[in-house]
Amino acid sequence: MKKCFKCGGTEIVKGKICISASEYFPEYFFKPDGLRLFAATLRAGAKLDTESYACLGCGAIWSQTDSVALKEFMQKHCKQANKAQT
Repeated sequence: MKKCFKCGGTEIVKGKICISASEYFPEYFFKPDGLRLFAATLRAGAKLDTESYACLGCGAIWSQTDSVALKEFMQKHCKQANKAQT
């Protein structure tokens, strides 16, 4: 079972980090796996904070997003909105 290294939570969602199409003001999003094929959304997922962090020892990289915004996005646009990855 995967756990959050920050809070110890076990509701872990797998996905990808994506960039918006804006050339001059790009934004980064967390796009959860399981997006519906024809999900009608202008956003790729939940917007990430502008700051990110990296561990020089192991290479782990992390950022932060609004957990409520992520859950709402998944409920509206993902096939299995409440199923966390284990």
